[in-house]
Amino acid sequence: MKIFLAIVLASFLAIVATLVFFVYRLNRVVTSSKQTQYGPFTIRADASTGKTFNVNYGIVDQTTVRYSIWFKDKPIRFPDNLQTNTGLPFLWRVYALADASEPTLIAGSQSLYLISLKDGQPVLEPLVEKDNDFASLQFLDGDDGQPSEKVDVVMVGDTDGMEDLPLLSGGSLLLVSGQLVLDIHSGKKHFFNQSKEWIDGCSFPDAHGAIALAPDRKSIVYHGYCSSSNLATEDLPDSEHAIVVYDFEADRGYAVKYDDTATRMINTEQINREWFGTYFEWIKQPTGKDKLQLKAFDPSQNPAPPWLGKLNTQDGYYNLYPVEPSMQSVFLDFALSQLGWNSSNILSDETGEYTGRRILIGDATTKLDIVYRESDQRISFSKHLYLPYDPTNQVYPKLIKTIADAFNAELASGKHQEHFGKIISDTKRMRSP
Repeated sequence: MKIFLAIVLASFLAIVATLVFFVYRLNRVVTSSKQTQYGPFTIRADASTGKTFNVNYGIVDQTTVRYSIWFKDKPIRFPDNLQTNTGLPFLWRVYALADASEPTLIAGSQSLYLISLKDGQPVLEPLVEKDNDFASLQFLDGDDGQPSEKVDVVMVGDTDGMEDLPLLSGGSLLLVSGQLVLDIHSGKKHFFNQSKEWIDGCSFPDAHGAIALAPDRKSIVYHGYCSSSNLATEDLPDSEHAIVVYDFEADRGYAVKYDDTATRMINTEQINREWFGTYFEWIKQPTGKDKLQLKAFDPSQNPAPPWLGKLNTQDGYYNLYPVEPSMQSVFLDFALSQLGWNSSNILSDETGEYTGRRILIGDATTKLDIVYRESDQRISFSKHLYLPYDPTNQVYPKLIKTIADAFNAELASGKHQEHFGKIISDTKRMRSP
């Protein structure tokens, strides 16, 4: 009976949300309009406010900014497939290509279009027309010849500065939604991987954009995820990651698979060009093209970078991963020494099935946890879990940072590396007995 009532309630809420959405769409009121001029084009921004349903706050006011582009007092008409699944079929953003030879705009929502002049008249060219996901823009050579930050095309929900026209500048090769490279100087377009095929068994989602551009400026570097779920347990690799190199002119690519442990890949969300340059290198081929490969590290002459701990300043935790159980005693002795304490400052040492081994150290004013979870291969060092939360108290964050920096300095010198273990893929870990 409870399940039935829950289903009925969920269905009712879904109907209410749908009705509220349509009421919101039908009862919008334009609150302000602003415009700016770019060459012969006038970009107009209309802000409207209406009621919408928020799952956390109920019916609330929401402001949406709708853009339009005008030429000689007439609006430029865009195709109907600006978007197909959001119910918001208008221009979400307008950008100016600052380095183009003549005034040129890029505008759209899920689909993006190039707007320029030809024979004195505006011309609308489709760049990427999509049926889902957000569109994106990223210069492949906008940061000292390498990719600049990816820009996701999302709606503006604030009237402050809504008339400002964002300028796309600093590069010549513009990556559009991960499917097109536009040379803004020559106007040449290179469409690639339109079917979104995997390369060598690896996908390369565009969530974080391109990592690097090959020296020959023909290939884009992405981070890839390689599926091994169809392999037998005994054949599973330790790592499921790769660097995917895609030649956007030839429309083909290849994957360079790497080992997480060898490349110290703890968190793929933090991949950057420094990490890429540390573990990979370009080799010039007889054809003149560049090919990517893993760097070879000679332990005697050119050892791999040492393992380091990671301090998260937001939650105040210092983490060591992947480590063997022996690292907990090493770090315990180090922390006690840094604090001027000894074994009498070990207040408790307990092991729980799910919580791992927690060592509480402290004195009359300070209490700290050193926790090791063998299943996670992780040590976390932080303020004692059961102390009251006080965001204004900076004593613990400073103390933990001081000890974390000091231990990282020892690790950087090559000490304690024997206490680090091996990173195992999630697939292999889940299948392990």
